[in-house]
Amino acid sequence: MNRLVSFLWVLAASTLLVWITRIYNLFKDNEISNGERIWRLLVAAIFLLAAITVIKVLVGSWRDRNILNSLLVPAFCIWTVTFWLVRSVGILIADHEADFKIVHACIAIVFILLALIVNRLKTIVSNI
Repeated sequence: MNRLVSFLWVLAASTLLVWITRIYNLFKDNEISNGERIWRLLVAAIFLLAAITVIKVLVGSWRDRNILNSLLVPAFCIWTVTFWLVRSVGILIADHEADFKIVHACIAIVFILLALIVNRLKTIVSNI
């Protein structure tokens, strides 16, 4: 259970860090349209809300305080894996510089692995 909680903290905290940075960068980017900015802000908001809710479960202030019974954890993991798989393919086939592709591929790999580890640990702990 301790490993699950630890990895869940890492996943939630790193999600907050990455998406808060993304929002900051969106407001500095003058090359995208307002429509693109709104769409990207919506995606960031979904990640931020999910991470904040997971943190609320971890600190025990959410109505469903039991991590093992919460459907939030697998939903967060599935959303994370799905988003990063789709987004990384889009980035890799788009016309971006190589270093941009490498950085985002690394970010995607880290988040996919973290989400898979958390989901697997939750499954193991739930079945004990």
